[in-house]
Amino acid sequence: MKVSWYRLFYVYCMLSVCSSPALAADNIAAQDLYPQFSDTFDYVYGDYEQAYGRVFHEDAVPYWWLVGVSTVALIALDEQLLTASESLGRDLGIASEDKTTTFYNIGQFEIRFPTDLGSSLYFIGDGWTHSIIAAAFLGVGAWNDDDKAYNTGFQIIEGMITTTIATQTIKHITGRESPFRATEPAGRWDFFPNQQTYMENIPAYDAFPSGHLAVGSMVLTVIHKNYPEKTWVLPTGVTLLSLLSFQMMNNGVHWASDYPLAIALGYTFGSIAYERGQNMQDDTISSHMSWAPIVEEGQLGLGFHYIF
Repeated sequence: MKVSWYRLFYVYCMLSVCSSPALAADNIAAQDLYPQFSDTFDYVYGDYEQAYGRVFHEDAVPYWWLVGVSTVALIALDEQLLTASESLGRDLGIASEDKTTTFYNIGQFEIRFPTDLGSSLYFIGDGWTHSIIAAAFLGVGAWNDDDKAYNTGFQIIEGMITTTIATQTIKHITGRESPFRATEPAGRWDFFPNQQTYMENIPAYDAFPSGHLAVGSMVLTVIHKNYPEKTWVLPTGVTLLSLLSFQMMNNGVHWASDYPLAIALGYTFGSIAYERGQNMQDDTISSHMSWAPIVEEGQLGLGFHYIF
């Protein structure tokens, strides 16, 4: 049985990688290449300016009310939902322990892979999974001169940075206990905890919001917005993120109420990264057209220049 789940995980990895060329195959390029990685800091800073404007815009009020109300409602149900998830996991034979194992070390980086179904579900939200997807899009884009695929990969990387910064900042502010370390029902909240204490006992402070789900939602947002014609992307992505959400409760690392804000953050930063790519495309397209005065001997006119 262990071997079969191990193979299942590799099938999942191959699907993640192969989804990039599958998506890109019919979309060879109307976009110009995204700026270089050396410019990433400027774009991350710009993304936060955009996020600030969106979060505090009056049009966003109903959506943040929805996030807030759903979070409060789920807090009241957290213990019941956690128990139900663990019970379902036992019935299905899905382990509640994370059995992701380090196979290789490259310097300080650990190359980790899951070894059973439970850890495979949890790995859906792992940074390695998101990095593999981004690298696949970048690789396909560079190899096939498919600027749309390249842009998608870069937007995912940009979103990974911005979403991770946001979720980590909120975690360090809210200081909520993870279920498996909870000292009181639904976990203790310790706002603005001592940061040294936080780093010495991270699971006691870092439950809210879920970084795995936030970045996963961002990845889905970027891919879906770049390839809206691929109707299988959204339902497949929602299914995978739902399985991830279940497993994170089953293995006791998150409460259900950690999820609404995570999804909202992922969608926000995914949308911003996508729209930046579109705006840059529009700017580049407009730069292909130019007007200039023509002054020649005895003549005065206006010239039009267009690059095909």
